[in-house]
Amino acid sequence: MREHFLDKPFWYRQALRTVRSLPPTVTYTLARCVAGLAYLFSPQDRRHVSHNFDRIFEGCNLPASRKLLLWRFFQNYGIYVADFFRLLSMTLEDCQAFAGLYQGRQHIDEALARGQGAVLLTAHLGHWEIGGLGLRAMGYPVNVVALKHNTTFTNALINAMRRRHGIRVIEVEESAYGAIELIKALNRNEVVAVLGDRVLAADRSESTIFFNRPVQLPVGPVLLAMAARAPIVPAFSVMVAPGRYRGIVESPLKLKYGPNRKEALQYNLRQVAEVFEKYIRRFPDQWYIVDPL
Repeated sequence: MREHFLDKPFWYRQALRTVRSLPPTVTYTLARCVAGLAYLFSPQDRRHVSHNFDRIFEGCNLPASRKLLLWRFFQNYGIYVADFFRLLSMTLEDCQAFAGLYQGRQHIDEALARGQGAVLLTAHLGHWEIGGLGLRAMGYPVNVVALKHNTTFTNALINAMRRRHGIRVIEVEESAYGAIELIKALNRNEVVAVLGDRVLAADRSESTIFFNRPVQLPVGPVLLAMAARAPIVPAFSVMVAPGRYRGIVESPLKLKYGPNRKEALQYNLRQVAEVFEKYIRRFPDQWYIVDPL
């Protein structure tokens, strides 16, 4: 997990107090101001994000000027953080209204109708926490694959929010127990939500083509789906305006299982990369990955 000087209990407590005591319009104004300062004083992050834009749109025209895209990236991330802290004190009904429309929801229903659960695959795009909470508010049984954050306080804060709304948190870093629990959740015909666009220390990864170059992506979501014979359903929650998000659910990926398991794994991982490419190109200023591709 990337460390940041603001990722400290003190700053989290201050942000929580601010969000709870001020109206949303003022909160978003402050968030934009802080994001503007981060833009001005984070030259390395600007370089890395700019590099990623070059990779994403290699051979194509950028959808806006580079400076405007970079500015939007920082501003959108500021809103994401503000909305994250708003989520911590919301009811489940508030979360559903926050998430708004779920375009393609029938794909989840069709996947669950098979009786083998669904691996809901998403990326660090838009607001992934909102997506899971919105689905839980609509009555879906949701499990979240969790990785530990930089501090115990941060980890406890996020997981307490998830559990308060009936989302089951399964940590998979330390033993095989987490993987067994994920299989059990799928066998109960539940949704398992997992991020799949960034390799962290605990992840097993494989190389695949991502934006025309070899990149390591985590294979855990694919291996889980293959082991449980569960469909992978790509889903994203993208920001429409501050405090308003739209869920987009894709049809399940067409997975291969054999006869050559390694070839099947590579084929399935490439499908994951392709669906990520599609949505990252649509919303490049909402893909909150700062490390260079």
